[in-house]
Amino acid sequence: MKILLADDHKLVRTGLVLVLKQMENSVEILEAGTGQEAIEMALGNSGIDLILMDLDLPEGNGLEAMTAIHAQHPTLPVVILSAMEDQTMVSRAMKMGARGFIPKSASGEVMVNSLRLVLSGGVCLPPGYNEPQKGEGDAKTPSLTQRQMEVLRLMAKGSSNKEIARGLSISENTVRVHISAVIGALDASNRTEAAYSAMRMGIIPRVSTTFS
Repeated sequence: MKILLADDHKLVRTGLVLVLKQMENSVEILEAGTGQEAIEMALGNSGIDLILMDLDLPEGNGLEAMTAIHAQHPTLPVVILSAMEDQTMVSRAMKMGARGFIPKSASGEVMVNSLRLVLSGGVCLPPGYNEPQKGEGDAKTPSLTQRQMEVLRLMAKGSSNKEIARGLSISENTVRVHISAVIGALDASNRTEAAYSAMRMGIIPRVSTTFS
């Protein structure tokens, strides 16, 4: 397992490394101190399984760095780590493609369990986060074909285009067409936001948790 850890405080990174090593004895941890370093390391190293990104980074904040990384690796899970627990910021991070948001006040055990959940295809949210309820607002439930629903469910589990194509016995080009249609139908800007919106609207089962 390979994890990229981005935080501008060396002391914080040292503590987080000890926590992350609880996930697996052979875990390899790459460290970045700025948003730009995180981008360069993510794009320059193959096989990264997950990125734990501080929200407040110099040379490009965590959300900007995540967006740049997702432009090249859209399925790479990024979890935002922050001392801020503002619900607006949590929602913004999730809509921009984060697979989770962990407050720095969380215990080591909670962090490890949350990251394991994300690696298994889930989404982790901070305690007290109140998601919009199904039916809230004027949004209508979009109409999706059976095949689009199958693609959406696999997207929500974090499957890549190749994995979706293999699982459904269709071409990757066809997968891309379905994903584009799903993103458009859900009025989302990327596949993670589409999956998150679908879970929020009750279109597909939730694959998420909050922690305390």
